[in-house]
Amino acid sequence: MNEPMSSRRQLLSVVCPAYEEEQVLPAFHEALRAAIRPLESSLDLEIIYVDDGSRDRTFAVVQDLAARDPRVRGLSLSRNFGHQAALTAGLEHAHGDAVVMLDSDMQHPPALIPLLVEKWRAGFEVVQTIREEDRGLGWFKRRSSSCFYQLLRRWSTIEIRPAAADFRLLSRPALDALLEMRESHRFVRGMVQWLGFRVAEIPFKPERRGAGASKYTLRKMLRLAFDGLCSFSRAPLWMTVAAGLTATGISLVTSLVFAFSKGAGLGLAAVLVAGHAVLATLFAAIGVLGEYVGRNYEESKRRPLYVIKARTPIDRASSRSAA
Repeated sequence: MNEPMSSRRQLLSVVCPAYEEEQVLPAFHEALRAAIRPLESSLDLEIIYVDDGSRDRTFAVVQDLAARDPRVRGLSLSRNFGHQAALTAGLEHAHGDAVVMLDSDMQHPPALIPLLVEKWRAGFEVVQTIREEDRGLGWFKRRSSSCFYQLLRRWSTIEIRPAAADFRLLSRPALDALLEMRESHRFVRGMVQWLGFRVAEIPFKPERRGAGASKYTLRKMLRLAFDGLCSFSRAPLWMTVAAGLTATGISLVTSLVFAFSKGAGLGLAAVLVAGHAVLATLFAAIGVLGEYVGRNYEESKRRPLYVIKARTPIDRASSRSAA
């Protein structure tokens, strides 16, 4: 039988995905230890590092941290399953009454964790951080991110806060509800918003990376955006239908204009161009429809979201001890 809530200290879990972060992990862990030190008098703590199939010594560093800090637990995935899957792995292995998730590259400042906990204690089930505008980012990245959120807010059934980061706190009820959602193509910030729990927001200024370069390439960012759009909106389908109707209307008008003109050769060229425009739109629509069908097929296979290759020894009792 579980202990009554009143007879034990509450446990806070901190989940930190990492991919090829061997250079920055020691400094990040020291910053994290300093951030959570004020909480040690009132909470038990565990820290879960998830190595997302790194090719460097990231997991060896995690093992070293676990040997020196009994609150640390480590998971090593068999390959690079992606940030959202690694995040999910850590959340599924968290025992806390609340869980904080943040990246281990120092861009999510650990010093904010006590403030997140304060909001949780005030009754909020979700405490979401909001990234302040970073002028250090390129114009394309800032503009594309803005366009994505505008599109998602306009065409989806949920309203995702622009600049919301995967740096947040979830209460145990919110976490349990999130883990019931088993889709393969995961867009965690959208999934958390879909739950509908009471949310508090905390702005933060992103820090510079502790070392190395960002692993979130343009391709990965576009894929995540497309996952979010397809998971919470039918906008891609509607947009291809609208594009098809528009192309068909323009081609019809253009063909009629040139069909009654004196230049028969020009009229034939216009008809051919119009035909190509309609065909191109049809192929685009088939491609988008195929993406939705493919997603359903992948979900039907019910494969695991990740595979664990190795882990540090898991001792629930030691994880509750202060270092």
